[in-house]
Amino acid sequence: MKEGEKHEGDVLEQLGHRGERPLSLLDQIEGGTFDLELASWLISRVSRGDSFFIGAIPGSAGKTTTVRALLGFAPGDVPYVIALPNKLAGIDGQRCCFVSHELSDHKVPNYLWGRDLRDYFALSAHGHMLAANMHADELDQVHEQICGRNDVPEEHFRAVNIFAFIRVDKEADPIERVVDKVFYSDGTGPHKSIFTLEGGMSANRPRDEENEKRCRAFLEESLSGSARTVDEVRRLFLEWEKTA
Repeated sequence: MKEGEKHEGDVLEQLGHRGERPLSLLDQIEGGTFDLELASWLISRVSRGDSFFIGAIPGSAGKTTTVRALLGFAPGDVPYVIALPNKLAGIDGQRCCFVSHELSDHKVPNYLWGRDLRDYFALSAHGHMLAANMHADELDQVHEQICGRNDVPEEHFRAVNIFAFIRVDKEADPIERVVDKVFYSDGTGPHKSIFTLEGGMSANRPRDEENEKRCRAFLEESLSGSARTVDEVRRLFLEWEKTA
């Protein structure tokens, strides 16, 4: 077991949460953060090991909540590891999913910046999966923070396949949170828009239609059941993964 690696539930619990319990992806679909088509596409990618970052500028936007919810669909044979400062240089070996509390220059323990951030992105070159959140709501803001301010190489930036951004309406009662932009790269070229709230899913998005259909069927069946916690949904997914 690598330093920083723990039982799945322990790792997700370390991310922290507000409220009575962390929301699962099923909760977020029911609450309107995701529609079913976007959620199906996302888990079709995450379940195959795509790296993903979630961005939003305001606090309490649901960034960490969404990272945790999507991690429930990471491949079952890819252990979660919390990405810790001063512990990330040159890690190879078994493929893992390195989860960051946040990518930020704020002086908070376990946030990644500078050399730690470069080491974190370099993990992709060893085949590792990355999952993190940032205070940004546009792709160019993310690129400026990561590549401009931290000198992360472009090829490492592109290795983060998915950037999704959350829009928050704090004037609504209850507060509304919705994914309004998603960008994708296969690692070889710049990220391209594959979803906007106004336009929906792009017809040119990379896709495996059969896998998306299976993922959608899984979500529909799960939504009709009673399981809602992150741990319950993770167990459902791991059982489903064996037959998918």
